[in-house]
Amino acid sequence: MSLTVKSIVENQLLKGVRIVAGFLGEAAPITWVNVMEILDSPNSIQRGELLVTTGYKLDSQEMFSDLISILKKNGVSGIAIQTGCYLDKIPSYILEESDALGFPVLEIPQNYTFSEILRVLIQKINAEKSEPELTDESSRSMFLFIHDTLSQHAIRLFEEDTAKAAYLFYIRPINQYAVNESTAQSCLNRIKSYLSDQAETCAYKTNKNGTAYFLMIFEDEGKYLSMIYDFSIVLTFLSEQQGMNYYVGIDRIKSTDSLYLSFEHVTDCTDLLQSIHAKRGVCSYDNMTFIKMFGVLHQNEHSFVSDNQALQILLNYDRINHTNYVQTLRFYLADNCNISRAANRLYIHRHTLQKRLDKIYNLCGINPDDYYARLYMSISLLFHDYFAF
Repeated sequence: MSLTVKSIVENQLLKGVRIVAGFLGEAAPITWVNVMEILDSPNSIQRGELLVTTGYKLDSQEMFSDLISILKKNGVSGIAIQTGCYLDKIPSYILEESDALGFPVLEIPQNYTFSEILRVLIQKINAEKSEPELTDESSRSMFLFIHDTLSQHAIRLFEEDTAKAAYLFYIRPINQYAVNESTAQSCLNRIKSYLSDQAETCAYKTNKNGTAYFLMIFEDEGKYLSMIYDFSIVLTFLSEQQGMNYYVGIDRIKSTDSLYLSFEHVTDCTDLLQSIHAKRGVCSYDNMTFIKMFGVLHQNEHSFVSDNQALQILLNYDRINHTNYVQTLRFYLADNCNISRAANRLYIHRHTLQKRLDKIYNLCGINPDDYYARLYMSISLLFHDYFAF
């Protein structure tokens, strides 16, 4: 998939960058990045390029009244203007002309250097160019590795009287070029460590583009179900603490012969997460209908998280005081308000959990005995974990 103005923003390749005009052209493919601090030769910008500039003297409409029309005519994919240096804000005539012509305009915060912008975007462009060939080769390698490993366990795994359950996990990084290489590797290692601790058998193979496939064999389906929500929380923490986002597709493997179908299913899952504009998240093939409905609800109600005042109070309190009341509430709600079970998963005494719940109630007033209050908070937490920055 080609790099576009839209994907730069949605995938947080450059944090804080936003589209401010020309939304109709946001899907145009970007083939290269051209930096021009002084806009003295706009006709030299080539088709498919993204022009990056500080906007020096761009506040002079007399000098640049035809800039956007020239770029649009030449097939340029968009313009990214850095504010805070020569411009406090992007001039209105630029925004108006861009909206009229459907020519996308990005606003870049002052803290980015041109070298950093080039590094992130050109790495992404080069990765996208090599992705089809890499994916074809790596997919065969991945499939053979998982198939061979699965075959070693097939006899005891697919017996009629066994409770064991095998799952294929597909880990797909969304914005690995927005973080440095060591951070991306550290995040992937944390995922490997977490998943390896959860299953009876965990075999995995990673790819140069950051994707990974995991064959997970659990003692029974209940073991899988008890860990999957926890795993989504791990992904949320990696996003909030490290700035790294992942899509995860999951499918249960019914037999060795159905493995190829599972490979297709996990890809369908991550494609669905992308189509609903999730920032990160886990999607199992069995739950695709719910995730799709979830995405429709998100499109129709963009302020779901911010409208939940109780959740905002807890998020802000945790942020300021370095506490983990939101995490506590997640587990408590996920375990159907069973204090003993939630306490065990949090590795705390049930009395400690009760004190935390009392604190949560005093902070934000949520009553866990109220079914609708629990449901509203559970949905709000899901929206936060899938869609919030």
